[in-house]
Amino acid sequence: MQSLEVLQHGIVDIEGLIPDSSNGAIKVSFTKENNTVEAIIKPTVSIRPLWDFPNRDLNNREYATFLFDQELGLNMVPPTVLRDLEGIGQLLAQEWIEEIDNDLVIVKSPDEIPKEYLKVLQGYDELNKLITLAHKDIQQLRNLCLFDLVINNADRKGGHLLTDKNERNWAIDHGVTWHEEPKIRTVLWGWIGQKFNDADNDFLSSALMTLEKWEKGNFEYLLSSEIKQGIQRTQELLKNQLFPRPGDQWPAVPWPIF
Repeated sequence: MQSLEVLQHGIVDIEGLIPDSSNGAIKVSFTKENNTVEAIIKPTVSIRPLWDFPNRDLNNREYATFLFDQELGLNMVPPTVLRDLEGIGQLLAQEWIEEIDNDLVIVKSPDEIPKEYLKVLQGYDELNKLITLAHKDIQQLRNLCLFDLVINNADRKGGHLLTDKNERNWAIDHGVTWHEEPKIRTVLWGWIGQKFNDADNDFLSSALMTLEKWEKGNFEYLLSSEIKQGIQRTQELLKNQLFPRPGDQWPAVPWPIF
């Protein structure tokens, strides 16, 4: 039985609140016909309005991102559903990823950064020691960077990139996405100025086709104006044929980094 079916129709067993969650996220398990899926749920009622996302619609944005991931075959966003639960109301449920340590994004002294990594920025830690933020140079992360540029991800922290025990990589926490104004903040800036390869162009072409389909089909989880802006961002990327530089009107890297 697929995880999505269990998440959508399973009986819930609540384990407890997620420590330090900003929107009341809860760790649960769903069970259907002896199939159990560990999950995190985010009740809509617990979402706090943000100054730039005031409508408490972060769950719709996160679900739209999952659907986009599936359309593009990126397959990095864990199985995700929207559903109602008695006593809680409308919520987003996403399969829980039991993570292991990974080295997709690292912060080390400059001489400790492997040659195959791409450097993003340098700064000084609390001990006034020079450190460097860097990430792996692999096509999967290139695709994720392009994905974030299209969805206008305002919060791609290193801690939002997970690796499970089977060494499969995942990307989580996509509530602050799809804004009409430029909001991109990411740790994946290592490809700035690099020209697109064939895989990049194929990925972006698929993104454009998906967004145009959503626009024509009255996609219900985003505003039409937000989809239009996504189309414009994708068209601009395809026109310019290179990874862009961040603008100067918005912090380019989220804080904390992890």
